[in-house]
Amino acid sequence: MEAGDAERVALLVENSASAGADLARALKDICLDGWSTHPAQALGAATSLRLLASQNPDPEIVALESWTRGLAELVEGRMEAAIAALNESQSQFLAINESHDAAATQVSKLVALAMLGLYDDAIVCGLKARDALLAHGDLLNAGKIEHNIGNIYFRRDQYNEAETFQRIARQRFLAVDDASHLTKIENSLALTLSQQHRLREAEQLYQQALSRAEGANQLATQAAIESSIGTLALYRGHYDRALDYLERSRRNYARLGMSHLSALTEQEIADAYLELNLIPEAAEIYQRLTKTFADLGMRAEEARALAYQARAEVLLGHDQNAQALLVRAAELFGEEKNEVGCAVVKLTEAQLSYAQRRYDEASAAASAAEPALAAVGAQRRRMFARWLHAEAQRAAGLTQQSLAELQQTLAASESDQPDLAARCLTSIGLAESTNGERAAAERSFKKAAKLIEELRAPLPGEEFRTSFFADKLTPYHELMRLCLEDGRNLEAFHYSELSRSRGLVDSLGSDLSLTVEASDEERELIRRMELLREELNFLYRQDNLADSAGGETRHRLRREIQSHERALLELTRQVQHRRPPPAHGALVEVGKFQEQLGPDTTLIEYGAIDDEVIAFVVTFDDIQAVRNLARASHVANEISQFRFQIDALRFGSAAIRRHLPSLTARARKHLNSLYNHLWAPLHGRVLSNRVVIVPYGTLHYLPFQALDDGERYLAEYHEISYAPSASVLQQQLRRSRPSFDRALLLGVSDESMPQINAEIESLQRVFSASVTLLNGDATRDALWKNSSTVDVLHLACHAQFRSDNPLFSYLQLADGPFTVRDAYRLKLNCGLVALSACETGVNAIVPGDELIGLARGFFAAGAPSVLLSLWSVDDQSTREVMETFYRELIKGSSPSQSLRLAQTQLIERGQHPFFWAPFVLVGRW
Repeated sequence: MEAGDAERVALLVENSASAGADLARALKDICLDGWSTHPAQALGAATSLRLLASQNPDPEIVALESWTRGLAELVEGRMEAAIAALNESQSQFLAINESHDAAATQVSKLVALAMLGLYDDAIVCGLKARDALLAHGDLLNAGKIEHNIGNIYFRRDQYNEAETFQRIARQRFLAVDDASHLTKIENSLALTLSQQHRLREAEQLYQQALSRAEGANQLATQAAIESSIGTLALYRGHYDRALDYLERSRRNYARLGMSHLSALTEQEIADAYLELNLIPEAAEIYQRLTKTFADLGMRAEEARALAYQARAEVLLGHDQNAQALLVRAAELFGEEKNEVGCAVVKLTEAQLSYAQRRYDEASAAASAAEPALAAVGAQRRRMFARWLHAEAQRAAGLTQQSLAELQQTLAASESDQPDLAARCLTSIGLAESTNGERAAAERSFKKAAKLIEELRAPLPGEEFRTSFFADKLTPYHELMRLCLEDGRNLEAFHYSELSRSRGLVDSLGSDLSLTVEASDEERELIRRMELLREELNFLYRQDNLADSAGGETRHRLRREIQSHERALLELTRQVQHRRPPPAHGALVEVGKFQEQLGPDTTLIEYGAIDDEVIAFVVTFDDIQAVRNLARASHVANEISQFRFQIDALRFGSAAIRRHLPSLTARARKHLNSLYNHLWAPLHGRVLSNRVVIVPYGTLHYLPFQALDDGERYLAEYHEISYAPSASVLQQQLRRSRPSFDRALLLGVSDESMPQINAEIESLQRVFSASVTLLNGDATRDALWKNSSTVDVLHLACHAQFRSDNPLFSYLQLADGPFTVRDAYRLKLNCGLVALSACETGVNAIVPGDELIGLARGFFAAGAPSVLLSLWSVDDQSTREVMETFYRELIKGSSPSQSLRLAQTQLIERGQHPFFWAPFVLVGRW
């Protein structure tokens, strides 16, 4: 017997005179009132009643103990045990002629039967118990039965039947003036109405119920309503509101220790992530929840999680995984006799077929899903099925048939489903364009883009804004195409800018600190994030020391690291959920931007429409567009072959380097081919000495300064710098021109980069005022303390790009990795950050041409210019380039001039591009 139990027994013995049926009923009432809202209180009451029954085996007390034992099993998620205990209690009450109590035990039994998917049994049991309760005049418990039956119909997506029982239950609770149950039924009824797309009615009920719950301090009910409001907001495309309320709900359930209900809210959060294109994150949540629901015997929820995980796998391109998940989901929905669930599976099969370009199959599957959705009033899913059916027809070339259905679907969705309306408008625009209706197509694409911008604007964090854009670029590209065909180059350039690096544009100048005006709950999350960072730093150090450790030890460390990283990112999102959106970044003002370029600078912004590479040439007094430069796939192949030549030298032995002349010739062959495609058609339009390149897609991995016209490299003709977009560059150019007097020189050498000490020492001689942090002194804290007061931040250390998780790409400092996320937290006032390390310029390039890598972190921290390397650099040549670069910078040359001079010195000595071409200046020239 535990100490707590012993204390309870002592109290019961001491008060044995009063420890009878009245006390047992009081404990039952405490347990009954709290099992779904205050689980710890309910479990305590059940334990006390168990001990009372052991001391006083009165039949009534024993029957009450069985009842509370059933409730305790419900709290713990053991549904079969709950049913057994409640059946036992029912029999015990009938044996002592307490038919009213016997019927009342069945209220909770319905919940357990429903959770096990035994819906028909639950309804039969409930209706029988309701008749008995009404015979005793017990309107409250009869209402509870009707509420539960309504919820059962809701779980089966039979919304009309659900509404009928829920409205009857609501009238019962109004009649007995029970505010607590009235709050719960209004939440359930609102959820049913929202599934029938009666959104305004639902919204009114939700707000009414939430006010009641907050006023009565019903935290569990409040959490349920918050989850429902979040789900409704998600249906309406109000992602910021959805994330806010769903996160509130999750926190409240977690506070109450109600893990199974918290899991339901997590599933809704995963749905939101899916809508926002955080696909891997959503898939991971669904996968975890599938096991949770299976362990709890929650078959309907397990089936739904499987179906939605399959949708995520489709979007990730994991077709076989998706198919296997759909088979299992269909089996479970079939066992549930849930026709709507089966329709959801069919709808996901349609998405899979569409992704595989099997448009006839996609159209047929979407069409087959619609009747079941229409029958229950599941309007949003039905409208999605209609859009997908029509879009598949359009993609298959059935333009006329698709247009009418798309127009009808748009009319049904544009008032309160802006995300679906944007899909419809995009499809309509494509169909109209195919029909040669150019003016109509442009209007449709503009309306789609306007809706996308409105949906994006209130999103609370940079990550959400960036991912949201990933599948919504078609209207912008099509508008760019239409404008170019009409010679409207300025408008085309505007749409090019609208479609790239928008998340980075927003982050510049925004306060990305998570600690600003944080609530108590947010401060606790931030505290947990700091603990996770400390644990991660320890794990990183262990990983660095594990080179000689066994394979299993290394694998275990990597798994722990990945788990901690996922947890840290998820906590970051939880804080961001409830934050206001960052400032809306200003798009380029073309006239002012051209003035900033002046007569000495040309900006070349590359892009692609389908497989066609295009370029905008922006000068002081003109914007020209050049089309059909090359096929994007061909350019990507050439860049891949050039990078293969570079990789041959990255770890090359002296034997390989003896073949440098022939290797140089091979590299120049690819660089000449790329020159002919990407530069030669623009040659006569670029009359300035200075050129800023805005790359696109795989062009981010190409050093344009190394393009070869057959005689000379481009660096021998022009100063070359880079920018993520004209909008980003304009923000950086608005800052006053910096000085480059004071430097923070930080270096960490290792066996692979032994020249770093010499590099730092040589730079100390260049700068008259510098702070040097070398090896053991080059720590994360030292970087934070010293970085805000210098003009130049020079970091010479090993770097690692993390393709699996780009935000955790890092510089290796003395006490551990310094990640992209860490760089965000700096407050820089410098004019230049130089990352003199391996592959510091490598980025993940996500749709929308967003660059996720080290440079992004330093830009967001306030750096106007960042010097990077595109591949693992040679130690000796790096030292030479950096020393020349800084000597020219101190003399008064601009960063782009200084870099060109440093690179041309090596070119003049006949060096292979491997040694001088990786260094690129991004940002202000």
